[in-house]
Amino acid sequence: MEDTDNPFTVIEGGKGKRSGHKATGTGLTEKQERFVQGLAEGLTNSEAYRAAYDTSNMQPNTVHSESSKLACNPKIAARLQVVLAEKRARNSMETDERRERNSDRVWRGVWRLAESPNVPPAVQQSALALAAKMAGMLTEQVKIENISSDSQSIEKELIERLQRLKSA
Repeated sequence: MEDTDNPFTVIEGGKGKRSGHKATGTGLTEKQERFVQGLAEGLTNSEAYRAAYDTSNMQPNTVHSESSKLACNPKIAARLQVVLAEKRARNSMETDERRERNSDRVWRGVWRLAESPNVPPAVQQSALALAAKMAGMLTEQVKIENISSDSQSIEKELIERLQRLKSA
């Protein structure tokens, strides 16, 4: 049975879709995504807000207030965590690649030194020792002793040391 007296009209197109607010596939609008990207690049809340939105008619405290509200939005916070994790992963891969290139360059230099007949034996030996250290073959061991003492024994030891220094 149809209710013809219903004053409400169903509007198709989804919740929160206003004209000019395009979605980015992340559940955020383009402006919200630009805000998140600004934050991920290290901008402050207000700077990221100014980069993403038209703030020409806004007072600085309004920009600050609106940017703070937007940064606290759960969707924004979740997306920022994803973007930062992706950025860390990219940086980690780039760092690993750079480390590998540098390591290769160092190894080539070490072997050139070690095999060159014009290089003194002491330099060759140092180069090989450095290469072995880099490869993790030589490690320095540091022994740490944790001796617990009470305040009276520490005081006694300090007094003895001071007396030895005084008599010397």
